[in-house]
Amino acid sequence: MRILPNENIYGHTKKLKFILEHLKGYMDLNGESISVLDFGCGNGTAASQFLIQEGVRYYGVDCHEPSLSYAREHFQCKNATFLNQVPEGILFDVIVYADILEHLENPLAVLQEHSNILKRGGMIIASVPNGTGPFEKEKRIDKLLALSVWIGLAADIKRRLIGPGPLCNKAIPYNSNSGHVQFFNRRSLLSTLKQGGFEIECFGKGAFLSGPLSERILRSVWIKRANSKIGDFLPYWAVSTWYFTAKKRTGIPFEKTNL
Repeated sequence: MRILPNENIYGHTKKLKFILEHLKGYMDLNGESISVLDFGCGNGTAASQFLIQEGVRYYGVDCHEPSLSYAREHFQCKNATFLNQVPEGILFDVIVYADILEHLENPLAVLQEHSNILKRGGMIIASVPNGTGPFEKEKRIDKLLALSVWIGLAADIKRRLIGPGPLCNKAIPYNSNSGHVQFFNRRSLLSTLKQGGFEIECFGKGAFLSGPLSERILRSVWIKRANSKIGDFLPYWAVSTWYFTAKKRTGIPFEKTNL
């Protein structure tokens, strides 16, 4: 098992612990040889590298070829494959949606489609931003005032004057053109999952504050950890991110939505 990174302002390590804890729980109950679909895996650095482990046949799927190329180069191995579409003929034990549903034009259609490739008794493990929470509000403020643009320009001028420094590495590819198009509240998220053929089993809370401005200002390690922990004591509407697991609903037909 890879060592988890230090917590960041987005509560990333808290999210990883949630995903890995529930993945382990599933394996403990269903045997230590399972198939996992990581839908929207990106470049593999955020979650994929931690999902690839003994007993897991891992499939990472993404539409961004530069990210896929990076993931293949750094993380692909005998039990891990990275693809640009969901492989055919496989029933999955677990499907992971790590911050991807908010990027989909029609998440309901995707959930309905994936319900058909999930084993009976299978589960999904996911994280999604609170559409009206601190993270989304901070992003709107940042966009309105162009604060990140000005900060970026200042940083670029500094680099030109004093050089990039010894720790400047080649950028890891990221699909920055794929922004958020869904802004779930708790009710709409639960409704989408229900219509998609799933029923929530566990619903958890992520970090309190997060966003491009918080990332630049709240840089202390202990503040990042506290920010992540504070989320546990706040109401659902007050945190930036939600985590959840859900099981496929059986015996209840749904109307398929076209992709």
